[in-house]
Amino acid sequence: MQFSSSDTYQKYLFGMVVTDGAMQLATTYQCFWFLDMVAAYQHMLKKEDFQIWMLRKNADSSAWVIAEDGNGKVLMKQEIKYTNFRMEQATVWVEGNVILLSSEH
Repeated sequence: MQFSSSDTYQKYLFGMVVTDGAMQLATTYQCFWFLDMVAAYQHMLKKEDFQIWMLRKNADSSAWVIAEDGNGKVLMKQEIKYTNFRMEQATVWVEGNVILLSSEH
């Protein structure tokens, strides 16, 4: 799925907003829990204006959610014991208080 910009921003948890593309990702693949996790960690990462959040599913249906600062520094890493996420991976960015797809930057 490719989005090149967002016409609307939807209010989300903890003062975050989500772009059309990120919302479409969550809707299509039923992974609102991924966006919830991104939003929930922001109180710990408020000094990080830019973040890359990656969801990587393993063959055994477990997964890792990893946040980096854009320069390879890991900010947060959490194991997910089970997910029914249908893709192998997904990535969203955080810029300020906006959760977006990289193509929407």
